[in-house]
Amino acid sequence: MIEIYLIRHGQASFGQPAYDCLSPLGERQAEFLGQYFHNHGIRFDAVYSGTLRRQVQTATIALQQMNGYGAHDITIDADFNELGHSDQLMNRLYAVIKEDPDLSEQMKQIHTHHGAISRIFDIAQKMEMLPADQSEREAQARQFRQRIKQAIDNLVRSVGENQKVAVFTSGGPTAVALRHTLDTSREQTIRLSYELRNTSITVLRYEQERLWLVLFNCVAHLEARNDPSLITYI
Repeated sequence: MIEIYLIRHGQASFGQPAYDCLSPLGERQAEFLGQYFHNHGIRFDAVYSGTLRRQVQTATIALQQMNGYGAHDITIDADFNELGHSDQLMNRLYAVIKEDPDLSEQMKQIHTHHGAISRIFDIAQKMEMLPADQSEREAQARQFRQRIKQAIDNLVRSVGENQKVAVFTSGGPTAVALRHTLDTSREQTIRLSYELRNTSITVLRYEQERLWLVLFNCVAHLEARNDPSLITYI
């Protein structure tokens, strides 16, 4: 049996020139996550992270709160990165939003709304920022699903039995992993990705040569603080 903790990164810097960097709130979320693991005696036999800055920052900050861990304990694996064009999209949206006062005002409240990601992709589609070719979008999505499946398969082969593994990643890879686990449809998978909160914990168990869902989108480490502003979606 292997337990895989899929951990979404902390709040990134949406609305700033460079998206791929934790906001001050994102750093606090990562600190609370690490403190939660430490206080509940949760230890990891291996720690993975994608190469994106927000993923590595989340991993590093969380591990600093856990005795005996450091950045040198993180195995960096680009296969756990988000869908390729998503960061370019976020950075392009910054310029669009900055020039539109109405849109800029709407975006001020978007971080804590569970429909944040859906709203952003709606804007991107209206602004013709997404690939116009349906076959191209389908090919990108198919390659992304194959990449995440391969990443998890490689992880399972690399670690031993009865291991607990942390993977610091993003919403897209987590949702795709759930698709492989639960055999969800494309629409269900997209909906699941919209619900994933920053620094949320989703746990999969590899047993009997397949994945099983144990925990989904848990933010107990944030809810315990009794501060709704800590719970964000982007």
